[in-house]
Amino acid sequence: MKKINLKIHFVLVLTLMVLFSACNDENLGNEAAIINSFSVKGKDNSSFRAVINDDNTITIKVSPYLDAVEVLDSALATFYLSKGATVSPDPTIPQNFAQDGGVRYTVTSEDKQNKRDYIVSWGISDQLPYGEGFSYAEIGTAKDFTQLGYPGEVNNFGYADAKLYGDLLLYPAYCGDYIILLSRAYIDADPTSPYGIKVVDKTTLNDAGTLNLGSISPADLKLITSDYKGNLVGAVTKNNETEFFYWATPTETPKSAGKTSVNMTPTTDGSSNFQVAGDITGNAWITALAPRGGKGEHYRVKVTNGQLASNYSIIETGYASDDCSGFQMITPLDDSDQPGFVVGDTEGTANAANSIHCYVNTFAGSTVSVMPALWQNTLQSWWVGTGFSTARVGGRSPVVSALPINGKSYVIVTSGTAWWHAAAVLSADLQTLTHENLNIAESVNRGWSFGSWVDWYWNEEDKEAYLAVWFGRLGLYTYKLTCFE
Repeated sequence: MKKINLKIHFVLVLTLMVLFSACNDENLGNEAAIINSFSVKGKDNSSFRAVINDDNTITIKVSPYLDAVEVLDSALATFYLSKGATVSPDPTIPQNFAQDGGVRYTVTSEDKQNKRDYIVSWGISDQLPYGEGFSYAEIGTAKDFTQLGYPGEVNNFGYADAKLYGDLLLYPAYCGDYIILLSRAYIDADPTSPYGIKVVDKTTLNDAGTLNLGSISPADLKLITSDYKGNLVGAVTKNNETEFFYWATPTETPKSAGKTSVNMTPTTDGSSNFQVAGDITGNAWITALAPRGGKGEHYRVKVTNGQLASNYSIIETGYASDDCSGFQMITPLDDSDQPGFVVGDTEGTANAANSIHCYVNTFAGSTVSVMPALWQNTLQSWWVGTGFSTARVGGRSPVVSALPINGKSYVIVTSGTAWWHAAAVLSADLQTLTHENLNIAESVNRGWSFGSWVDWYWNEEDKEAYLAVWFGRLGLYTYKLTCFE
């Protein structure tokens, strides 16, 4: 009887072992695949996403404005495998994904029965969707004022004869593929001066001809800027009336968008300013400094179908424009029917810390956002935020200018200290630096200078924005903002 029981027990144990073994075989994975996602981290911890294609190839997406050979020559991959699978080579070992033929990864299933090869290479990244803004800022050509053809001496200074030291009261503005340089300092001294108006190529900054003024006198062309499309816009003031002209190229005859019944360039000390939000040939807003006052008054006028409205309005910022160094300006955040606007203002004591302030106001003038007072944890150059105004009355700081790029608005703010120029491109609420290359600081005696000026525009066809920054007593700095993933 005992022998029979032992035999039955042995058979039961053997059966369970077979069943257990069979279950283990069933649990072994037979799939060999890279699944879900694949990304790499290149030099300087730059991350790049990749696309897993149906033909077992993987394409790492790299902006066309980056050097893929450089950023991918020693990069670490991160990816996921099917259950239990292994891969060779070891993904913890950096690879040169830019090499000819790419990098081959072999995935082996858990049960060792299946293998699959993946070839990983790179390709041009995709455009960001509309509304996502820009992703990368390329540092372009920079030239000091002597390299641009002006006389003088860089890194020297003098208040009485500022022109000799690059303090040109200069306004840069785009005109298609060119940048126009308008120096009020030279024109005020001599309207026929060859240094009054210069035309340079926007990429090389080399001389590129002259600006066709038509019947406009250089003495009357007080200010220039560009609209969102890169059309040059000039504010021409004569007999206490301001007329706005525009150019698509420097050689074409200027066209008038209309005349106002007031002087919209009222000061002569450098503080006059204006902005064009939208397309001057279609629909846009023009804002300009009104005479300084305790409420921070500015002109605002609509452009519809390329024509200036017959009436203008006065917008009040709520912050005095006749205090501190006497500089204040506004810029619309976009060209919508009722855009909010950014206020750049000086408060307190001129040439003192924390005298620069920036605010975001509603269309009606109520403040809804304030630029942070301390920037040590946000920007490498803390003075980009609430830095110093200039010591010179009417010195242009903080210059503010807003631009929608790929459906998202950004703001550039200029600032600095007595011995530094600074500028940064920030989010539309003034809280965040948008790209490390757009945290700009240059050493110079800035305190007694006219300050800075900026201009930029969005090229819809090429999906690129172009930015020019003029630092008084230094020169011109350019950047290109691209919209690739």
